[in-house]
Amino acid sequence: MSGGRWCYNQDTLAYEMFPHSEVTYGLGKKNYKESVKNARKTNPLDDKLLSELAYDLLCVIHSADWYMSGDTSEETYRADVAFFKDKWLMIGTAGMIKREIEKSMEETKEELLKSLQEQEVTNEQN
Repeated sequence: MSGGRWCYNQDTLAYEMFPHSEVTYGLGKKNYKESVKNARKTNPLDDKLLSELAYDLLCVIHSADWYMSGDTSEETYRADVAFFKDKWLMIGTAGMIKREIEKSMEETKEELLKSLQEQEVTNEQN
């Protein structure tokens, strides 16, 4: 049936908030890390951590929709729920802060490397 339990409202919201990210079940899979990066770059809530949380929650809602509509197994849905809970509910405040610092450092590193590459191109052109 391909979902539709909630008239696709969660998918509409997901695609409006995160237009360049695939908001789908299968959290923790291959494309998930790239989608999270895109969600944080899009940053629709003007707070990267909240934007990432919203993205992950929409992934779980999408997973629930597909499970309840018979498109995926209960095992897939429960795995997504477990991944979400482990990520957001089990690590505690200190762990969340540490993870946020690490992600911010990685994002800053990527921005600096990109800036450096752009500067090298400009210098080569001159």
